[in-house]
Parts: sequence; structure tokens; C-alpha cells
Amino acid sequence: MSKAVYSAFTRHTPSLFARSHLKPVRNTTYSVRNITLQPLQRRYTVSAMVQDVPSIAILGAGPSGLLLARILTLHSIPYTVFERDGSPETLSRWGGTLDIHHDSGQIALAEAGLLEDFKRVARYEAQGTKIVDRHANVVLDLGDSEGEKRPEIDRRDLRDLLLHSVPSERIRWGSKVAKVERGDDGTMAVHLADNDKVVSGFKLIVGADGAWSKARSLINPAKPLYAGNTFVTACVSKSNPYHATLVSLCGPGMYLAADSGHQIIAQGLADGSYQINISIPVTEGWQHNSSGGAGLISDPPALRTFLMHLYADWAPTITDLIRNSDDAFRLWPLYALPFKSLSWESVPDVTLIGDAAHLEIPDGEGVNRALTDGVSLARSIVKHYEGGDLNVAVREYEAEMLPRVRKEIESNEVKIKLLWASDAPRGFVDAVMGGDFGKE
Repeated sequence: MSKAVYSAFTRHTPSLFARSHLKPVRNTTYSVRNITLQPLQRRYTVSAMVQDVPSIAILGAGPSGLLLARILTLHSIPYTVFERDGSPETLSRWGGTLDIHHDSGQIALAEAGLLEDFKRVARYEAQGTKIVDRHANVVLDLGDSEGEKRPEIDRRDLRDLLLHSVPSERIRWGSKVAKVERGDDGTMAVHLADNDKVVSGFKLIVGADGAWSKARSLINPAKPLYAGNTFVTACVSKSNPYHATLVSLCGPGMYLAADSGHQIIAQGLADGSYQINISIPVTEGWQHNSSGGAGLISDPPALRTFLMHLYADWAPTITDLIRNSDDAFRLWPLYALPFKSLSWESVPDVTLIGDAAHLEIPDGEGVNRALTDGVSLARSIVKHYEGGDLNVAVREYEAEMLPRVRKEIESNEVKIKLLWASDAPRGFVDAVMGGDFGKE
């Protein structure tokens, strides 16, 4: 499912960011020197913090965790980021593209001092969306109608932007977290999968570690639930002979074909290539089965044949996306946390942000929620850090985050169901054109 298509129709609540602004931390011995912001193709230079006392552990170097780290850096608040990837270069090329909204994600980037750098790499021309049925009949063509509201950025470029804005020594690469627990001294400890290493002494653990968060179990027992569909992801590179045809079909934006609970989506990327997502209704764990996904993923021609058979009665214009894609594939099962998990009593010394807190199947809002979480928690930490009680900050953040996210997910649930419904995409488009979702 595309992250962009839902966001084209999302009703936005008034900004939460106008009410307060971060203020400098005073009377602290920590400092950050020589912060130099440069264009994305060049590195940010951020020196080491003085008197390294890592009072906060951030699990995961995704958008929410890095946005939080960036603002803590600006306020000389020490932290350590634990990231399972071995290095910045190991980020999967399958990240796809994200739309960053003017009234949420862009505001978070502005508060982190990164909005102008974002604008230099954002793709404002890529906001167009074309929706078709299985016969390739166009039922909605939005064109490039969003102005500056929801420009696209590749996931890798967003991560680079955030990574280059924090001190490199603050991130522990290759640190896969096995569990989190309270130590004998009352502080929080992070157990790493590598040789059973334990890093302790933290006053606060921030779970920014996504769907399978190791911090979530300290707050509630919720587990992600399989949504019943898996995406097979492919690419069409610029060197592919089909590329020129896809440019004519899709332009720099998105082309979505939906019908009877199936979807095929093409989205343009910054380098001119396209990412293709093909939904398949398979059982949970299918991707690990040797007679299913595990066997097919290692045999691209067989996987392509499987997909062509599944979509045999769709228009050739659409199935050409499968037929002509490059030979590399990835499997992406869709999961979401149960809605009832979005309510909990605050737990001392630990909290959640991003997908760790509110995983949802792609709806165009996930990264914007994550960035909003990061800046919301950062604001509360900065406000209460001098007082020394980070639990006050956590309670304040969760009191803002939980109702905000519940409202957004409830609002988007109808849109999600309509795009996967038996009458898709016409039921979805009828609701949009009838104003049922609300439009700005």
C-alpha cells in the first residue's frame, strides 16, 4: 500500500506545535560546539559533547529516534542511540519514498533546524497521484495539486539528513537490542544480542525501535497483528528498457491500481528509478515457508510467474509493472498494533515513539506521526531536564501523544478499508469526491 495515497485525503487536526517552543537549557555543564549545517550532499559537522553522561538511551536510528536525538543535541542533553544496522551504508535500498506534511512532519523538522535542508532535497514535483481500476481505467488523477504541502523524500535521504545532524559518536552501530530491564541499582539497562553485552546506567529508555520493539513489553503486552496481506516489492531501474514507458504512465509521482482487495503500486524515487509494490493475500509466515515466499524469493522467474498468475485478469498496462520489473524482489508483510494498545498507564523510566508506540499499516501518516512524536518528547525532556525528573516529561509527552494518535488512526481507518474493499477503488474515490473524508 502506498504511503502517499492516503495522505492526499487526510483530515489534519490543528497544529500542536504553535503552543510552545523549545528553550535553551541553562546552567548545565554539557555543550555542543561547532554545529555547521550544510547541504545534504555534504556532511554536518557536530562535535562531541563535553562530560559524556548518557542519561537517555534511544533504541533505533529511524526518523523518530534521530529527530529526538537532533533536538537533544541542540540542548546539550546526553544520550546514546543503539542501532542494529552495522553502519549508515547498510540501510536497505528498499526504503521507498515518504511524503512529509506541512502541518506535522515539516513543523517537526523546522523545530529541529532542518527544514531548509529538507527543502533542498524534497521532491515537490512528485506529489501527483493517479488511481486506476483493474482495467487501467483512471478513476482519479490528482496531478501535482499539493503545492508545498506534502513533498516526497526518499527514506534513505531523510535518514541521511537526520544522521548528519547528530554527532556520529552518539550512535552505536551494530548494536542489536535483545531486551531492556531495570538494573540492580535502579537505573535502566540495555542488553545487546552481541556477546550478551549490557549497557546500564540510563535514566530513560526511549523505544524508537519499530514494529518489534524490545521496550514495548515494559509498557504493555501488545504484539503486532498480521493484516492479511504481504507486499512483494520490486524496482524498475533507469537502465531497464521499460523505464521510459513507466515514466509516461506514472510521471515522478504515484500510480495505484486497486481492485477487490488487491493493489499494484508504482512510485518514483529520487534517482529516477521506480519502486513497485504488489499485494498478495497470503497467510502469516508465508514468507518463511520453503514452499512459499522463502522458495520463491530465491527464484525471481518463479516469483514473477506466481504474481502474473495472481493478476492474470488485470489489464496488461498494469501487469507490465510485474512483467518488466528488475529481477530483485523483497517480501514485506503488513502488520499493525491493535487499536486498544493505544492506551496505557505511564511506566517509570521508559516510553515509546514512532512505530514502537503505534504501528499501523501504511496510511501516509506514519513518518509524520513519528517525527511529531520525536519533537513532542524532546520538548518535554528539555522542559523538565534541569529538574532531574524525566518521568514528568514522559507523562506529559504520553498525555499529548496517545489521544493525538488515536484520533488520527480512527480517522484513517475508513480510508484504509475502502482501498482494500471489494469495490475498490471506486468506493474510495466516491467517498473522496463526496467529501466524506474532509478536504482542506
